[in-house]
Amino acid sequence: MITDTVHDPVCHMDIDPKTAAGTSEHEGVTYYFCSRGCKMDFDEGPAGVLAAEAAHNHSQASPMMMDMQIDAAPAKKPWWKFW
Repeated sequence: MITDTVHDPVCHMDIDPKTAAGTSEHEGVTYYFCSRGCKMDFDEGPAGVLAAEAAHNHSQASPMMMDMQIDAAPAKKPWWKFW
């Protein structure tokens, strides 16, 4: 069975909308998130997240995803927050 996925604009993961950790509405569009942290980062500054998402090279793995460890401390702020 093929499942439609949605894109998390913060960490660039493709996720199943039925199992998303959260959603946010911005300018009439619903955004889905893989984790509460991604949702919180989006809610703090949706315009910045969406600008970074538009500039992201989707053919490469996200630096945030490459740094993730299963038993690591809470995730660092997304790279776009440092600019």
